[in-house]
Amino acid sequence: MKKQDALSIGEIISQFIAENKLEQKLDETQVMRLWPRIAGETVNAYTQSMHVHNRTLYVQLSSAVLRNELMMLRNDLLRRFNDEFGHPVIDNIIFR
Repeated sequence: MKKQDALSIGEIISQFIAENKLEQKLDETQVMRLWPRIAGETVNAYTQSMHVHNRTLYVQLSSAVLRNELMMLRNDLLRRFNDEFGHPVIDNIIFR
């Protein structure tokens, strides 16, 4: 292999992710990691669990009052997530 044919490790990883169609799955994982920052630490304290399935974020909360409040803020939370990524990552949030 010639020196000019060498790829950086970042290029190799990006190529692997693209070839294996892992972009959406990585974005979904990143959504859960960003939840405390997007929703806030107080909301995160009441979050029991969450997962993403078919571009929908499912959030289990321990407070019914908070769940009702977040339902009204759903569109704002979706906008924040999608703005963070620069492209649509999730289409819906279901609070349970």
